[in-house]
Amino acid sequence: MAAKYEILAAQLRRLCTRMKRRGETKLPSETELAAQTGNSRQTIRHALRMLEEEGLIRRVRGSGTYLSDEKEKKAARVAVLVSSADTYLYPQLIRDIEAVCQTEGLQTAVFSTGNEVMKERGILESLLQDKPAGILMEAAKSALPSPNLDLLSAMERHGIPLVFLSAPLPVPGGAPCIRADNEGGAGMLVRYLLEKGRRRIGGIFRSDELQSTERYHGFVSELIRSGCPVNENAILWFDTEDHRQLLREPDRLPERINLSRLSDCDALVCSNDEIAYHLIRHLLKAGVRVPEDMAVVSFDNSHYCLLSPVSITSLTHEKHQPGRAAAEALLNLINEKSARSARLSWTLRERASG
Repeated sequence: MAAKYEILAAQLRRLCTRMKRRGETKLPSETELAAQTGNSRQTIRHALRMLEEEGLIRRVRGSGTYLSDEKEKKAARVAVLVSSADTYLYPQLIRDIEAVCQTEGLQTAVFSTGNEVMKERGILESLLQDKPAGILMEAAKSALPSPNLDLLSAMERHGIPLVFLSAPLPVPGGAPCIRADNEGGAGMLVRYLLEKGRRRIGGIFRSDELQSTERYHGFVSELIRSGCPVNENAILWFDTEDHRQLLREPDRLPERINLSRLSDCDALVCSNDEIAYHLIRHLLKAGVRVPEDMAVVSFDNSHYCLLSPVSITSLTHEKHQPGRAAAEALLNLINEKSARSARLSWTLRERASG
């Protein structure tokens, strides 16, 4: 359990963030802090000493305690960790986060983990030194146990607010997570295909991302509820390395994405638009007509839907919703208000592929 001065230091870090945003530089006196927080002068001095050692504040004899010129900029910054800032969904997400943060005087710094847990670890270690105002984090390889919970615990001890994107982690306990209703969305796609008369439905999902494994669960669950057969041989899996190979060699599918296993299918649910786009190209190349022989549907409603040789039926969120919801939740935590997790609903955008 954290000592009183550590808890107070975390509160004071958040106070420094709010002061920076308001254009204030001088902290309340020790007497004022004692009255405001109910802590002893000794606890307050210990907490202030921690912040001074971190370079967040500076004390001027006979004048008071002020925000440090060196650290105050970092205290007014939000860190955003994503798998890849260049991947098709993230530019808009980041712009929406930036737009919300800027209205509150906060800048954003974006870090790409490459969906690698050790790269994520290095970023978190750096952020522990810089102590930003808050963190929005998409966990690397979120379908697998994280080895970086110790660093997230340290973030919690330092009072750095954290909101998860797409998938929650057990630490910090109770941290909000803004995620899609992935199981519900997959069920929606299956019902759509059934209404179109499709009965032999396969799927392709990413094995190391929680949102994709949730989509798999919703997919299978809806098939079972509907009394349709579940052909496990027609459920394909790919991971981060397969995705990288596909980006390097778009004209060659990774070995695990074996189209022959889909030969008995009349429809396919894809975990995202990007994989749907590549699969449609390879299906057409193999002489499979889309959608006459096989319907293809997916998630995200991205630009891939229109780039595809057959436009893709896909699920979409309300415009700007994920980034704004995540940023607003983090701002609430920074301002010491309550913030809740949210599951974002989907809307179907029907196009030619389904």
